[in-house]
Amino acid sequence: MTTDIKQMGSPLAARMIINKREVDYFCGTSYYALHGDPRVIAAACKALHEYGTGPGTLMDSPPLVEVVARAASFFETESAQYIVSGYLGDMLLTQALSNDYDMVFVDDSSHYSVFDGIRSTGKRIIPFSHLDPEDLIQKLRENLKPKQIPLVMSDGVFPMTGAIAPLREYVKALAPYEGALLCVDDSHAVGVIGEKGQGTLEYCGVQGDNCYIAGTLSKAFGGLGGIIPGNNELMEKISHNVRIPAGASPPCTGAAAASAMGLKIVSEHPEMRMQLWDNVASMRKGLRQLGVDVPDSPVPIVPVTGLSGVNLKQVQHSLEEKGIVVAHVPPRGYSDAPDKESLRIAVFSTHTREQIDKLLASLAKLL
Repeated sequence: MTTDIKQMGSPLAARMIINKREVDYFCGTSYYALHGDPRVIAAACKALHEYGTGPGTLMDSPPLVEVVARAASFFETESAQYIVSGYLGDMLLTQALSNDYDMVFVDDSSHYSVFDGIRSTGKRIIPFSHLDPEDLIQKLRENLKPKQIPLVMSDGVFPMTGAIAPLREYVKALAPYEGALLCVDDSHAVGVIGEKGQGTLEYCGVQGDNCYIAGTLSKAFGGLGGIIPGNNELMEKISHNVRIPAGASPPCTGAAAASAMGLKIVSEHPEMRMQLWDNVASMRKGLRQLGVDVPDSPVPIVPVTGLSGVNLKQVQHSLEEKGIVVAHVPPRGYSDAPDKESLRIAVFSTHTREQIDKLLASLAKLL
């Protein structure tokens, strides 16, 4: 089995076919395995038959309308903006708010989409140290002139390490600056953390005025496209200040219908989130018993990083020989990847206890 190039032979699932072989799959971002859920697939197929692949212009279709309504309901906001890719969400959000701030302070390990988004605004950009509110405070003091308004930007949950940004501390750091904004790329958090699954703002208790998220429906919700939930004022700013919704085609009709069904399923079945958290807790507890330093966290991204005397690339290969697929991340191999090699283990709500125990038992022999 090739470790670097993988080809799907079945819908995505905790147990699926890759490279013509059935394996336990602990990779990626489909935290409820909704990308292979029959209800999601059926919704996409039905919409394609009824409405074709898309409008070919800026015209609404029922699936596109439904995504916005379901997203607004899920996030308990007045409305939402749905766009073709979550990668564009940070660009859309920071451009929409561009008249409301003077410079951007950004976690220096934020995702590529964050940096592409803030560069598009033409504002001055000041990086601060990864997950470090004290460095943020220092950078704010050093760079802001009187009456200037900062925007702080960060991933909510970081994609390689699963670290949660200390948003409560960031909000405290911004308190002295009237009108200060916090924007979060919450692609790995929406649907997953927070009591209602609304992401890191909810989890950290900082939902409210001047705090915004750019999310995706392409991960936990099993669909495709970016989502910006917010009030009508934000939607008006998007309309006036951003060209993406007017200049880019909307998501494909089938993708929109799949996204709407994913939102419906996650909204109506909170027990899925409880099961996910339970599986994550089991994985983290098991790794700690093996001597791996992993914190308590509900995030389903669980890293195994830089163990002394252990070749993690070889560990990944050995796991694949046993029919278990995890991701190997080279040093600095992605936006927030550490300077040591890692294994990135993705936990799904649909993983069985037997699958988790098998992975842990295999790691016990290899680490």
